Amino acid sequence: MAKYVYDSKKGTFVRRFSSLGRVVRSVVEFLVAMLLSAVAFYAVFALAFSTDREKLLEREHALLDSEYQSLNSRLDLLDGVVGDLQVRDREIYHDLFSADPPNYIIEAQDTLLRGGELEEMPEEDLVWDAYALIKRIESTALQVSASLADIDTVLAREGRAPTALPSIVPIADFSPRQTGASVGRKINPFYKTVREHTGLDLVAPVGTIVRCSADGKVTQVIKSAKGMGNQVVVEHPGGFRTVYAHLDKTGVSVGQSVRQGAALGTVGQTGSCFAPCLHYEVLRDGIRQDPVNYFFAELSPATYREMMIVALTTGQSMD
Repeated sequence: MAKYVYDSKKGTFVRRFSSLGRVVRSVVEFLVAMLLSAVAFYAVFALAFSTDREKLLEREHALLDSEYQSLNSRLDLLDGVVGDLQVRDREIYHDLFSADPPNYIIEAQDTLLRGGELEEMPEEDLVWDAYALIKRIESTALQVSASLADIDTVLAREGRAPTALPSIVPIADFSPRQTGASVGRKINPFYKTVREHTGLDLVAPVGTIVRCSADGKVTQVIKSAKGMGNQVVVEHPGGFRTVYAHLDKTGVSVGQSVRQGAALGTVGQTGSCFAPCLHYEVLRDGIRQDPVNYFFAELSPATYREMMIVALTTGQSMD
């Protein structure tokens, strides 16, 4: 390749040929410049404009982030409720049996049984680990049996049976969705003011059977169109008293002995009641208790936890 350059000595343009190396270098420089220009152009375009795919990914990311924050909030709430349940359970156990509850947690951190490692474990390690875990469970079962025996002994010494404790939900076929407001400061549905709520509301259709929550004797049967409406009051061993209000019909009389689970009447809407429900109260030695804390005889842990969450977060009572 030739090019012309000015020769000052001759005062004219002379023809000069380029070397091959210089040509190659020029081509390479041109290609590099073009490549850098293309990269810079793409970077500017990508920053200024989003493709449909990128927009979709951004929306999905925002949605996932929102869901993550929501799940974290719910997890924090559940952690708080579980911790509160543990404290309440210890208090109730101590009040009933004058002792701290035993700890039955099975410590299995030292075992080899982990889901992702089972296929890689030697057979002899797997057999030995299973044997160790079984022995630990057997030991825990013996502790539970001993504790149950101690409870029976305490109840027998005080002349009480397990069914003398108000430990079942007074409505059969109970669902956590039937839980209303429990004890505490709640909004009255009629006056829309905050008042002290003295029991637990259990929502159910009119005519639903109301069960006695423990063995005892009927001390009051009240017929009224005001306040708590028709009521049944039952005294139980150990200083317990339970109240069943807003009944439609009553099926017991004063002085009658009743067993745990016996029918006392039916759910109604008598008195000052916003909708058909059972207003249920538990008192011990005249001190008002939260009935939710005593439903440990027939509810699963999951149902009990769900019921507790609803009772704690419901801000308006039914009466």
